[in-house]
Amino acid sequence: MQPDQLPDSYKGGRLLYRWVWVEIVPAVLDPETGGELEPAVFGARCPEPPLDVFDAAPEEIETTLLANAEVRALVAAALPPARPIIVREFDAEGNVVATREVIPEQPAAPVVPLADLKAAAVDLINARVGDLRGLHITVTVGQSATYLEKQEEAERHAAGDSGPFPYLEAEATATDTSLDDIAALVGATAAAWTAVNAALEGKRRAAVEAVKAAETHVQVYQACTHLRA
Repeated sequence: MQPDQLPDSYKGGRLLYRWVWVEIVPAVLDPETGGELEPAVFGARCPEPPLDVFDAAPEEIETTLLANAEVRALVAAALPPARPIIVREFDAEGNVVATREVIPEQPAAPVVPLADLKAAAVDLINARVGDLRGLHITVTVGQSATYLEKQEEAERHAAGDSGPFPYLEAEATATDTSLDDIAALVGATAAAWTAVNAALEGKRRAAVEAVKAAETHVQVYQACTHLRA
């Protein structure tokens, strides 16, 4: 495994790998002298479950990313020296006029441009808030408009309007409930949802603004912690 094969995250950045440097194959020892016949083999592994940036504390995220960088450095140090490449130069007639050796660069750790990471983080944050909203309301095409229509009808009903109330009446008929009870239920549900949605929107905006202000990759990931439960 090489450093460029040890990414920090997956699932759009939500889950962070937790790489560690572990012994894969133990050393082979001389049974008589105890001397080392074959050295131990070490490598990068992820024995622990990934870290969810929406559940983790900022300190956990920083620790994980720093540890990942240290493991990549160990992987790079353990790589055998790169074999030189022979580069030949030819004249116009195709004759070799010079030969030189070039040492290729070792694979580097994957680096996502900060701007790209920020854009991905904003998408991830918005999707996460959508998932959290889905715990409270039905998220389908046209459903949000239906909720608003029902809320508007409930408000008019509470204000003494005589109707018509097509949405409330349809629900009252479907549930064998009185129009007054349905109007009261819709009104109470709308008020409770407004409080929940306002809190989610506040967290979303805080997370997005933190992404915009981030100056490092670590800070971008840490911005997601604004949506911790």
